Amino acid sequence: MIIECSNCRQYVEAKEAGSYWRHFDGQEPSRRYTLLACTTCQEPILVGQTNIGNMAEGDKWDTPFVVFPQSDIRVNPSAPVEIRAAFQEACTCYRTQAYTASAIMCRKTLEGVCAAHGVEERNLSASLRKMKEQTLIDDRLFEWSDALRVVGNEAAHGVNVTISQPDAKDAIEFANAILDYLFSYRDRFEQFKKRRGNAA
Repeated sequence: MIIECSNCRQYVEAKEAGSYWRHFDGQEPSRRYTLLACTTCQEPILVGQTNIGNMAEGDKWDTPFVVFPQSDIRVNPSAPVEIRAAFQEACTCYRTQAYTASAIMCRKTLEGVCAAHGVEERNLSASLRKMKEQTLIDDRLFEWSDALRVVGNEAAHGVNVTISQPDAKDAIEFANAILDYLFSYRDRFEQFKKRRGNAA
């Protein structure tokens, strides 16, 4: 079965390691679950398929959907459109194993994040420090952001530098966490504090 592995982000001809069939119960159609092993990184993948056949056709299975692990890469819908586009391109580059290009797009995503908050200093390093000074990001997020900046710089300016798959994966995940914090959780936490303040 050809499936995308969420660990190594490659489409692989996964190897079947086991299966389970939940039969028709009078209401829900039958469904089969298949445990797969990625042939590249050996990580487990559990997929499900629903029986869309009938009495005349017999069993007919729809497109497999991944049950486990759940993908942790998705573009935050609350982020501005240009930032979503940059991060989506970073994810696309990663999935096609263009890890150096993915790191560069993560850096571009960071630049967009700073600009969206009105912070456009002479370079990204200064912009991130400004974000920290304005308490838009805390010490940990600043550390993550600066690490992404460094990886992006290496990818963009070192012609002999190649970014490894683990580094590119971390860059994607850190960038994703920063987007979630700045465009979702920070605002939600402020709303939470206001509600709690009013309830006190």
